[in-house]
Amino acid sequence: MEWSEQPQTLRTLAEIFVPLAVGLVQGVLLTKLVMPHLRERAGGLMGVVHSRANTVFSLLQLAVLLGVVATCNAASAPQTLEWLQARDLFPVPPSLLALRIVAALAAYLIGANLVHLTTVLSRDAASNTLQPLPLKGRRPR
Repeated sequence: MEWSEQPQTLRTLAEIFVPLAVGLVQGVLLTKLVMPHLRERAGGLMGVVHSRANTVFSLLQLAVLLGVVATCNAASAPQTLEWLQARDLFPVPPSLLALRIVAALAAYLIGANLVHLTTVLSRDAASNTLQPLPLKGRRPR
């Protein structure tokens, strides 16, 4: 690697890792500060948040977001732009800036989702199930 390529490489890495770090920090703050209050208010609905279906969906969403970051970051955005323009998928053709913004947003969402997944997967397996909600005075069918 030549000296002239190093600033571009550092900028490309910063465009990925800065939003990822911001998403991780936001996810940790949400987990520590907001989630205890939501658990109090949600009651039986917290089983939906920690269900296996939600965990699988989060893993699929993480895979899609990783693909978006890989195809839309600064290093591969020109090739992705050429591919999108050749297919004419959008009514308005996207720009390189739009692709880089999408990559930054996807990196941020990856960081936030990673914190959620680690908290869900670190709990015991018994809490990672979808339990039926209480009936509150209604008789079962």
